[in-house]
Amino acid sequence: MGLSKAVRKYKSWISSISMDRAKRNDSFFSSEFTVKDPVLDKVSRIRKNGHQCVLILLNLDNFGQMLYPGHYEQILTAQSMICQKLKELLPAFFEEEDIVGIKQFHGEDYCIFLRVPNIQLYLDMHYKALLIRDELEKRLEAANRKHYNGKLTFGVGFFIMEKEPASTWLSVSIAFHYAQAIATKKLPVNFDYTRKQLLDIIAKEDIVVLCQPIMDLRTGDIFGWEMLSRGPKDTPFYSPTDLFEFAYQADLLAQMEFIVIKKALMEIVQKPILEQVFINITSETLIQPIFYEHLIEYLSLFPSVHPSQIVFEITERHAIRDFIQMSRIMKQFRELGFRFALDDAGAGYASLQSISELIPDIIKIDRSIIQNIDQGAVKQSLLKALMKFAKDINCEVIAEGIETEEEADILYQHSVTMAQGYYFARPEQIYNGSRHRAQYKELKDKIRTRSQIDLAAIDLAAI
Repeated sequence: MGLSKAVRKYKSWISSISMDRAKRNDSFFSSEFTVKDPVLDKVSRIRKNGHQCVLILLNLDNFGQMLYPGHYEQILTAQSMICQKLKELLPAFFEEEDIVGIKQFHGEDYCIFLRVPNIQLYLDMHYKALLIRDELEKRLEAANRKHYNGKLTFGVGFFIMEKEPASTWLSVSIAFHYAQAIATKKLPVNFDYTRKQLLDIIAKEDIVVLCQPIMDLRTGDIFGWEMLSRGPKDTPFYSPTDLFEFAYQADLLAQMEFIVIKKALMEIVQKPILEQVFINITSETLIQPIFYEHLIEYLSLFPSVHPSQIVFEITERHAIRDFIQMSRIMKQFRELGFRFALDDAGAGYASLQSISELIPDIIKIDRSIIQNIDQGAVKQSLLKALMKFAKDINCEVIAEGIETEEEADILYQHSVTMAQGYYFARPEQIYNGSRHRAQYKELKDKIRTRSQIDLAAIDLAAI
């Protein structure tokens, strides 16, 4: 299968996700979305002419308080008044030719459709949306007093409709989905702008992969490398935590993780890296049907990389909902030679359940257990329990988050065989120079020296 075919499949998959999400939101839309509609027809014509449309959504905060038996006429009056006041005040904020229309959905959402002559007017559009909300509330306060006892207030959300997909109905559905989430404070106010920044990062593949060594504490050799991604510098996306959390909110997580995998494989080939390579992956992405084919396509681009060199590290960023399905998927990948590690072992019940249900090849002991482990017996007891548990299910163990010599000494004493953390080395780009060879020779000597000291201390304690 060629790369272009894989790309087409991927785009089709993304569209199907958007369609599924839109179908789940059918209850949000009146039947007007499925029949001929003058507002949506106008939106469609504008998009076909190469322009973009924006959806400003005003969500009525008080709607639930109005839903009392016998208040039907009051609700209709209030809704009619809201639409009328919006029609009156819009010309004060926008040119007449840019006002497409107003639509009301399921009682509490009022959607203003506008043509966007210049996408650079993003911040101005956001400011105008807030002014519209404030002016609407002011006009309604006096006019609606005899119909509703209290001030009507609104949440504001807006979203610039995507040029893709081609379907106007689907584009409007997606815009409504996000604008409503912003208006009801489920997503941040700047979400639309943030999502477009993420799409730009994905298009440019503007992600850097750093490597942090996983050390073999028995020999001082490098057992493997964990690939840690960073977004563009001097942006809110440089931190991987923020980068992937924003991507998840924007339904772009899988696309972002695909890029990380591609970058990791490139790193293996270009350096070259001969040790095991750990690549973080969320359960959300792993269960997607397209992931398997996408990964096979990447491996065909880098034929020198064998699946047995790759360990997928399943992060606890999102809960695993179906362990039977996940086990079946992991078996499919294992048949090719891939291995799996589970992150954050010991951090909570969820991670322990994941270990017992999935039986990974490797478990990584969470930094919350390792931090200051030299200062108390409780964490050391928990470490011993996890070590025994791992041995019983035939799992390898890696301790992560080691930052001090004292923490490392406890690992030697308890026969932990692999570890990573700032004490050994920080994440960085690997170079093929003498500096790195010398650096890791010093690290190997340090590990072997400390290991021998602690083994000697154990022997003396046993005498």
